[in-house]
Amino acid sequence: MNAVQVPPEPAPVRRIAVVRPNRRLGNTLMLTPLVQELETRFPQAQIELITTCAAAATLFQGFPAVTAVHAILTERPVRSLGRLLALRRRSYDLAIDPVLRSRTGRALLGYIRARDRVGFRWGVPGRDRMLTHAADPALAPPHMAHSPLYLLRSAYYSRALPAAVTGGITGLIAPLELRLSDSERRDGERRLAEKLGSAQWGTQPRVGIYAHATGSKSYPVGWWRQVIECLRRQPAALQLLEFIPADGRPRLANEIPGLYTPDLRLLGATLAAASLVVIPDGGIMHLAEAAGARVLGLFQTTEPACYGPYRPGSEALWARDASAESVAARIRAMLHRSSAVAAG
Repeated sequence: MNAVQVPPEPAPVRRIAVVRPNRRLGNTLMLTPLVQELETRFPQAQIELITTCAAAATLFQGFPAVTAVHAILTERPVRSLGRLLALRRRSYDLAIDPVLRSRTGRALLGYIRARDRVGFRWGVPGRDRMLTHAADPALAPPHMAHSPLYLLRSAYYSRALPAAVTGGITGLIAPLELRLSDSERRDGERRLAEKLGSAQWGTQPRVGIYAHATGSKSYPVGWWRQVIECLRRQPAALQLLEFIPADGRPRLANEIPGLYTPDLRLLGATLAAASLVVIPDGGIMHLAEAAGARVLGLFQTTEPACYGPYRPGSEALWARDASAESVAARIRAMLHRSSAVAAG
C-alpha cells in the first residue's frame, strides 16, 4: 500500500524586498496597498523597499514592518555604488518586481540575492528566466495600485500559502495609506483652522485647491479662477484655500488664501482636514488620497482607470475639455453627498 503523499510545508517568508526604482511620489505611494497585503499575509516578515524616491522613508514612516528603505541612485555616484554593493550582500526569501515593465526594476530583481523572485512575464527569455513565479500581464487590472496584488495572488500565494488563506485573486484591495498618527492629524486640522479662521470652522465646507501639475496634466490659472468664480456664485458659502506647491509659488494668490507646507506628512494631514480637495493627477493627489482626504481628481492626459483615486468618497473626473461651470457643479454635488451622508 502506497504511503499518502503529504505536500511539503511552504518555506517561511521572513525577509521581503519590494523592488520599485522610481523617483515619483505618486508611484511610491501606490506601493502602500502591496505593503499592507504583505503585512497581512506574512505578519512575521520584515519588508525592505528598494527605490529611487528620496521621500520613501518619510512616506512609509508609519509602517513598522518596513524595516529598511534603500534609496539608491539618489546621491553621488560613489555613495550610490556603495548602496548597491551593500544590497548585493543581503539575502531575501521573497523579492518582488511589482510593475508590468521596468527595465531597471527587473535588472535589480536579478541583481539581489533572493530565494523566490516574483514578477510579470515579459516574453523575453533573458528577463523572464530569473523569475521563480510569474504572472501574465494581459490579465492584470489596469490600476497601478491593484496590479501588484494581482501579481502576488495569481503567481505566488497559490504555491507559497494554503489556498484557504490566499483570499483569492480578486479579493479586497486596501486603499493608499499614509498612516498618519492622531497627533499628526490634529496638527493638520489646527494648521488649516488657523489659516481659514476658527470662527467658521465646522460650519462651512472647506475646499482645498491644488492648482499645479506637471506638463500636460496642468490647467491654466485662468481656468482655475473661473472655477472659483462659479463656486462663489452659488448661495451656499464655502471656505476656499489654495495648497501651494513645492516651489513655494501660489497660483491663485489674488483669489483665495494660500498655505505652503513643505513637510509631506504635515501636508497630507492638512489636506485630510479639508472637506474636499480638488486637484489634477499627480503625486500630491495620491498623497491626499493616502492621507484620507476626499479627492476630486482631474484628468486630461493620464487614464483614471490606471491612476484615479478609489477611496470611498473620492472621484476621478475626465476633464480635458471640462468647463469651469461643470467642475464647480461636480464639487457642489460631492459636498452635498458628503453632507447627506454625515446627516443620515
